Amino acid sequence: MDTSIASKKFKEQLIKNVKKEVKQIMEEAVTRKFVHEESGSITSLCAAVEACLSQGLRRRALGLFKTSSTTALLHKMAKNFEPASIISLKVQEMENSDPNSGDSCTTRAASVNSTLTGSITLPNVHPPPLTKKNSAGSGLGPSSITLPKYLWIRLALFEKLLAVIIDHLVQNCSKYYEKDSLVADPDYGSILSSLLGNYVCVC
Repeated sequence: MDTSIASKKFKEQLIKNVKKEVKQIMEEAVTRKFVHEESGSITSLCAAVEACLSQGLRRRALGLFKTSSTTALLHKMAKNFEPASIISLKVQEMENSDPNSGDSCTTRAASVNSTLTGSITLPNVHPPPLTKKNSAGSGLGPSSITLPKYLWIRLALFEKLLAVIIDHLVQNCSKYYEKDSLVADPDYGSILSSLLGNYVCVC
């Protein structure tokens, strides 16, 4: 019984963290009129989502992937779910950029910027334009571009596919998650996908 209570409290805290980060992005959009594509708020939201998706994940169901567990989960889903396949291909394109190629940094910079350029739009908030790290006058060249943390989650967010992918996981949780996981929980799993679907829209 104690274990069950502790598990419930842990899942409540994970959801609370996501709500907190969504609220932070809303406040940033209102006060600053924009949300940077590599804003700490975006990174924190991605980290909170990563924590939710990692909890109770069945590692054995992922197969042999030389990558993080949730990224392996994405690649696994990509075999049978088109939205996941779209993000999986983008992740592989960025990760497989040849570091020895003279154009690799430029290509990677263009890929990251073209994929992540957009804005975070929230209910009753004017679309806040994203500012780019390599905007004029920044003094940073293409060689300074590195892949962002939580890459696939960030890409899915900006491609308007994160909520769809998470909803798919909730609907097919038995394939990838333990019974006591957050995603498999009939309440918390739905709350997670609803939070990202209803409160964070990427334009």
